[in-house]
Amino acid sequence: MQGILVLLAVTSQYNAYIPEDVTCGVSPLIINEFMVLPSASTTRLSGQWVEIHNRSQNWMNLSGWTLQNHAGNTYVFGTYMLPPEGYFVLGASSVYSENGGYSPNSVWSDFFLARYGELTLYSPGRSCTDIVDWDDSWPIESGASCERINPGWESGIPSTWGVAQNTFGSGDLGSPGEKNSIYSNSFAQNSWAFIKAFIN
Repeated sequence: MQGILVLLAVTSQYNAYIPEDVTCGVSPLIINEFMVLPSASTTRLSGQWVEIHNRSQNWMNLSGWTLQNHAGNTYVFGTYMLPPEGYFVLGASSVYSENGGYSPNSVWSDFFLARYGELTLYSPGRSCTDIVDWDDSWPIESGASCERINPGWESGIPSTWGVAQNTFGSGDLGSPGEKNSIYSNSFAQNSWAFIKAFIN
């Protein structure tokens, strides 16, 4: 995992009201990868995780940022300085033998990912900055995370995402805390992603 300088790591969680049906803007912080159906963990829920990526060239303080799932459960980040191009992984368990073999930066409670679900990232001012809403058309497979192909691509369409290819921990596929295994910045793939986004 990329080295990350932590000035202060404190997390808090609560269920706060966040308006529905809001339009998300552009943000340096994005949802970059998520594990819905782990197979190497002791239980499905204990092996779930989400990776946040700082795609900017500036340090970002995660304090007050909020991640919300489809059920309205929220996770509020504490003060944590995420470096340029850095990654922050949060999940259900920090026990290596239980979670499938990864080391999260923080652990959630009263939070989970559904087979067909949604994740929304909000800024401290409660502005929607990124949203991922997956169904059976998305590359969600057992034992593998869903990775964004390129952090600069639109997040809301399945063609922007793919099934992880690298093995980590106890045998699942994914790249928690690292550059995505299916990352690409080729002209052909960028053009094809744009065409699909336009058609959709």
